[in-house]
Amino acid sequence: MFSVSRLCRISHLFEARIFRNFTSQPTLNRVYWLSSGNIYRNLAFETALFNNNTRYATEPSSQIRPADVVIWRSDPCVVIGRNQIAWLDANPREVEGRGWLLARRMSGGGAVFHDHGNLNISFLESRKNFDRRKCMEFLQQTLMSRWTKLNVFVGPRHDLWLLPPGLSVDANTKTVRSILEHIALLVPDGAFKFSGSASRYSSTAGLHHCTLMFDTDVSAMSAVLEPAVPEIETRASRSICSPVKNLGVTETELKSTLFGACVEWLTTDAVDEKAELITVNAGEECEWVNAKDFEANLTTFQSWDWIYGSSPKFSIPMETDSGTLLCLDCEKGRIKRLKQVKILVASTLLQRISSAIIGQSAVNHWLDKLNEALAGKPLSFEAIHNTLLEFEMSNSTGSEANGSADPFDDFSQIIDRLRAMATCF
Repeated sequence: MFSVSRLCRISHLFEARIFRNFTSQPTLNRVYWLSSGNIYRNLAFETALFNNNTRYATEPSSQIRPADVVIWRSDPCVVIGRNQIAWLDANPREVEGRGWLLARRMSGGGAVFHDHGNLNISFLESRKNFDRRKCMEFLQQTLMSRWTKLNVFVGPRHDLWLLPPGLSVDANTKTVRSILEHIALLVPDGAFKFSGSASRYSSTAGLHHCTLMFDTDVSAMSAVLEPAVPEIETRASRSICSPVKNLGVTETELKSTLFGACVEWLTTDAVDEKAELITVNAGEECEWVNAKDFEANLTTFQSWDWIYGSSPKFSIPMETDSGTLLCLDCEKGRIKRLKQVKILVASTLLQRISSAIIGQSAVNHWLDKLNEALAGKPLSFEAIHNTLLEFEMSNSTGSEANGSADPFDDFSQIIDRLRAMATCF
């Protein structure tokens, strides 16, 4: 039996949760610690918070500074930027083979490895007040105040680097700020990167997130960030490789330091009360952000169409053993068409070709049939392998198209080359 007092407490808790769900915006700034290790849930929460236009909308004359910080530690995974190609900036098969997740975030930037030795820090604030460099300088000062031996430098891409011993951060920062106005920035020699960052903006809010490597498995990171298909040709964003190093501090110390510093940083004179530190457990996200938006974001982040289907256009050049040059055009994570670029014919074969026109016509016809089979197929080993197998079975007499066995050998080489390429997906 429930006592009256306990029923009252339950009723009060229920009312409080309903209130959190339906009020337009909190008056307090908050630091959210997401206890879930699932990258999709964490990205969905961050995005739902960012999408709350009323939360970060401010009047021009307002002294209120609506801002929040979201911190999480994900299970091992790879997160690529919005405008990146998964197979060029990561190795999806390696990621999947280790039982890890691949995700695509809403912001730009390069590919990032997350694990239990890497914290994500997301800064959200009214666009009017948003300053990415100040966010990174806040982290720089926080780390150097707590660990005086650390020599931290804010890099040209709003990233964080560990400088060699003896190099003055203050002097270097002044030099960098001067360079910013005149020439391209260079990171000091001997520096190691431990934090990359990316940003996103809406009409009312700014989002800047970064990671802090404190004990990351660098070997695993290198393996999963190795391009699966380095031959890809594209105009899409590419990750920039940098020498990296862990901070070498414990998770407990780092979290405690960041929690305290972020709460203090978000507490402003315009609000009487101190900023809140909130722990959000998996399954409780909708108590703090719009439930419908969170669930929609979660569905999107987990979908193949978002992770792979959002890939920009790219092409993969290929060459068979006999010198046939091909180009596989891909769009939205699927095959668009296979093109023959050029055929290099050895002089010893010239005498064996009775009609170049007839031969080329047969090649074109065969490629047209192959394209019909491949067009629209997702870039996965299973899809490509099965399609090629079915095509071979239904076109087993392709050598009879022009009365010669040699072109059929070329056709077989094209199939074999495509099958070998498919192992990369």
